[in-house]
Amino acid sequence: MKDIQQAINDILAKQKKEPAQVLTLTLDSTCKSTHVKGLDTFVNLRSLSLCGLGLTSLEGFPKLPKLVRLTLSDNRITGGLQHLVDAGLTSLRTLELANNRLATVEEVAPLKGLTGLQCLDVDACPLTKTPEYRSAVFAMLDELKYLDGIDKEGRERDGDEEEEDDEEDAGEEEYDDGAGEEEFEDEEGGEFEEGEKEYAILVGDAVGEDEEGDYQDEGEGDDEEDDGEDEGAEPASGGTKRKREEEEGGDEEGDE
Repeated sequence: MKDIQQAINDILAKQKKEPAQVLTLTLDSTCKSTHVKGLDTFVNLRSLSLCGLGLTSLEGFPKLPKLVRLTLSDNRITGGLQHLVDAGLTSLRTLELANNRLATVEEVAPLKGLTGLQCLDVDACPLTKTPEYRSAVFAMLDELKYLDGIDKEGRERDGDEEEEDDEEDAGEEEYDDGAGEEEFEDEEGGEFEEGEKEYAILVGDAVGEDEEGDYQDEGEGDDEEDDGEDEGAEPASGGTKRKREEEEGGDEEGDE
């Protein structure tokens, strides 16, 4: 299996980034190393995961002032947590040391120097078999909120809160669904309005043709009716005139 430096170089090549551009780095089970090395140039790193690498010592841990989350689970670390304090991890809030070889509460004592530490996980470490180890660790680390995912009152950590903290620790920008949906709706709306416009034009043309045709038909009908009335009026007028002449002729014959 490759060493830690090779694994780091492979990730940088794949992401096409410089070390200072990387905010989250995960090397879980990708390499083997007894010490943490090759990370000094990752000065903006916020989340680092080194699970299952075979680490036995934290001596020489790199100075990562912006590191918020450090995961060292499933290794063979027996102590030496003072090296994390010496590295100046002043921003560290979450430290996961589950399934390591920490045997006593005293081995956790150096973490008092990490004043921002809020979440500590030592589950499956030998020290968890110590009676009242939880109360002892909480008494030792004043700022600690959660130990092995449970607070001082025995309440489990809320899943939503943990997820939000994970995203924040990783330095990920929040994805605004609403903005994406709004943009998508705007695009759809534009297409729909354009479709409506085209439909209105087609319908308007059809309506205009029908109305124009109706007007023409009505006009033609009026002309035909007028013509019919004129033709009917002439015979009516002629018949009345002849009737009057006959009546006048009858009167004249009667006078004679």
